[in-house]
Amino acid sequence: MYKIAEIFNSVQGEGSYLGCPASFIRLSGCNLHCSWCDTDFSLKYIMTAEEIIDKIKYEKVIITGGEPTIYDLKPLLLELKKRSKVTMLETNGTNPTDDIRHLLDWIVCSPKPEKNWTINERCIFDELKYVVDGQFNPDKHIPKAIKEKYKDRIWLQPESSNLILRAKEAFDFSMNDNALRVGLQLHKIIDVK
Repeated sequence: MYKIAEIFNSVQGEGSYLGCPASFIRLSGCNLHCSWCDTDFSLKYIMTAEEIIDKIKYEKVIITGGEPTIYDLKPLLLELKKRSKVTMLETNGTNPTDDIRHLLDWIVCSPKPEKNWTINERCIFDELKYVVDGQFNPDKHIPKAIKEKYKDRIWLQPESSNLILRAKEAFDFSMNDNALRVGLQLHKIIDVK
């Protein structure tokens, strides 16, 4: 059984799959408390993996939260794979993903300030997203080895409550380090979920 905040269809608004139609499974709950978090991940439903799958419309499926890795995702991921879905996970990087990596096509890790932007050593991922919030500094918070390994797959996303200032900071960081990319939330710009 999974605690669900919502299941919906939209375009991926961030990262390498920007603009792709997808079904989103937003799981309820998180192990962090980011002051600027604008996501409602409160509990709305309790569902089995099969009930969740019945709501999926698109080939690409993005599992997000809150923090999805607080759940045993294997049963859900196995059901998605049985139906040939392209499975993606968005995580804050505090928990391991190595035990489910083989069931996922893409993992986005978004380290958070509450954990000093650190990543669990067993969290395996494909790209990174850092929220530029006035505290974040890539020279301090992204290790050089990570920058080298994930060059061109490190997104700096401006925190939206002070978008213009934070976008300028993200721009400046990126212009001074070619491993970094500026990312915006497309779904907010085109005003969709």
